[in-house]
Amino acid sequence: MQKHSLAPQRGFFPQPSYLIGTFKDDGAPNFALITWITFCSANPPMLMFASRGRKLTRELVEKNGVFSANLVTTKMMYLADYFGNTSGYERNKCEDIGVNYTKGNVLRIPVLEESPWVYECKLVETIRNNDGCIYIGEVKNILVDEAVEDISYGKIDMISMDPLIYAPGQYYNLSSSVGSVGYSKNNQ
Repeated sequence: MQKHSLAPQRGFFPQPSYLIGTFKDDGAPNFALITWITFCSANPPMLMFASRGRKLTRELVEKNGVFSANLVTTKMMYLADYFGNTSGYERNKCEDIGVNYTKGNVLRIPVLEESPWVYECKLVETIRNNDGCIYIGEVKNILVDEAVEDISYGKIDMISMDPLIYAPGQYYNLSSSVGSVGYSKNNQ
């Protein structure tokens, strides 16, 4: 297969979609769409997300030291897109579109009722990088929808959970499972 070079960019890179939740000073919830997110430690479990530019979510995560990471499903696409394209400085985004939320079970964070998988995280490190930051949070609790029955490693049915996948400029969904870890060793 022939290849050609591209200038360094953030172009193609499929990413999960999460809504990072924080509370404003007045107690109103604030959520921002973040797709630059992944795990960075297993023991203790930690995840990191990156954000750039001036954003209320960044300020609130740094000020409050806690955040929720709410998995976005394809049914939540409108909500995620609205939150990703509307400033929390200017609007009460949750009130604007009637979003139902609760508080975390362990941390004082907003949790989207519609999200089937939510991480409650305590901020442990902030790494500044040009016009952005990387936020590392220790997972203190995970809230999972009752409909998700088997949560053991490799058993979560991602097709029925239906996560929203982002690749710059477009949203996607998953359509099938094509194999499991160990496939190459089991089929020699």
